[in-house]
Amino acid sequence: MTGYLEIQSSGFQSMIQDKGRWGFQEFGVPICGSAVPHWMELGNSLVGNNADAAGIEFRVLGPAIKAVDAPVKLAICGDVTAEVMSKSETGTHSRKISSWRSFTLNPDDELKIGNLENSVVGFLAISGGVQVEPVMGSVSTYVRSEIGGLSGHILKAGDKIPVSQEGIKLSEAADRVQPSPPTPQTEPIRVVLGPQDEYFDPEMIEIFFSQEFTVSKASDRMGARLEGPVLTHKEDKGSGIISDGVVPGAIQVPGNGQPIVLLNDGQTVGGYPKIATVISTDLYRIANALPGTVLRFQSVSAKEACLIARNAQDVLERMKKSIVAASANGFVNIKALYETNLIDGVVDMAKPDHFPGSLTDEDA
Repeated sequence: MTGYLEIQSSGFQSMIQDKGRWGFQEFGVPICGSAVPHWMELGNSLVGNNADAAGIEFRVLGPAIKAVDAPVKLAICGDVTAEVMSKSETGTHSRKISSWRSFTLNPDDELKIGNLENSVVGFLAISGGVQVEPVMGSVSTYVRSEIGGLSGHILKAGDKIPVSQEGIKLSEAADRVQPSPPTPQTEPIRVVLGPQDEYFDPEMIEIFFSQEFTVSKASDRMGARLEGPVLTHKEDKGSGIISDGVVPGAIQVPGNGQPIVLLNDGQTVGGYPKIATVISTDLYRIANALPGTVLRFQSVSAKEACLIARNAQDVLERMKKSIVAASANGFVNIKALYETNLIDGVVDMAKPDHFPGSLTDEDA
């Protein structure tokens, strides 16, 4: 049996994304990929996929999707309201769907995803991933060049996304839930200074790290424009450089002194001085920030950035392992939670060799 998902309404900028198109920047091809990659991984864990399987990323408002000819298991990542509309002999019935929990969309059921809260980006994980032809090793959509996804375009009403046989089988598996989903972070955005910080006087560097910047409405997947204090360049340096390679997270400062943070769809070369580069662990916070969000920056070394990235990966792996079976009413299955190995072992407080300061026989 084969099936597909049919887009009933597109929401806003809904498109297919996976881990991204790595290894082609030297040819001018952006990485693209999920703007919040750890959400993508958690969603895929909920539906039984590989970590980097493709799903549907949407911005601000989610799409409405109908399952056709076969069931499919889905999971929504993001703070958003959703419902499934089902038809039967007695009429149309609606049931609420929680985020961070897998569920099965049966044939002819329609999923309606509402407005996101506290974030710009949401991700819909699809059991088995999406079955579209990869371009340069990825199915991520890059709209500006019309590559990846479905013919390189933003999803629209009437589009059909094939569902894999693996996904159909997974739809029969028990639903799963993430009991402690990611929470918003408010700490400063960590950056590594440079590579063209010499284009700015020490006073400008101090302003960059001590003052607040606001995410502009004129932001998209290519870059986040920031509004705040003007960062002027050294007079003898100016605001232009010979174009060189740039990466997601590079903070360019054009002639108007207002920083631009390059994001997933950002170009691969640029001619503006880069005052700093956002570390990979924190970049999603800018990509997922609502217009008007206030940001502050903090300097870390390249070595510290590597340690932070390793720690973040450890945290993500622990979150994946904390996923448990969900009960029929949509809440955490307490029995499954208790049976899950959330700790490394058990200690006996009455045995002094288990840990220092344990209870003695007299204390017990």
